[in-house]
Amino acid sequence: MSQVDLWLEEKRKEWQADFLGLAQDIAPPCQQTELRWTNVAGNTSDRYKTIRLRIGKGIAGEVWRTGREQRATDIQSDSQNLLKYPIARLEQLDMTIGIPIMKNGIIRAVLLLGYRNPITPNVADVTAVYASLTGLASLLEEGGTKDG
Repeated sequence: MSQVDLWLEEKRKEWQADFLGLAQDIAPPCQQTELRWTNVAGNTSDRYKTIRLRIGKGIAGEVWRTGREQRATDIQSDSQNLLKYPIARLEQLDMTIGIPIMKNGIIRAVLLLGYRNPITPNVADVTAVYASLTGLASLLEEGGTKDG
């Protein structure tokens, strides 16, 4: 397990999320951005690995495009959202919060908190998530996404 995987699993438990995922651009430099879920915790299968997103598509793509937090609720009861958010469909997530991870004003990754049962995270919960992003950004800079 990588340092990022360990971080995700620890934070998933701390924040009581069912799923925590990290999407990053895996395309070689000078090629069109291709977002993939590179690290996850709390997944029900490995099907997330088949998801490929472009900027503006899916939860991670929307966050990447806007640079702002995105939330989706009642996903499982809305067929349009199930089509729009493949990670929610594959992982049976009903509520998600996508958060950009920035460095020097540039998006480096997207962190996704997912819940399989409807909940309403309070402000303190989300504040704790934002407070922890510096640690995750440092791990990403150190190359902590590689297995080993």
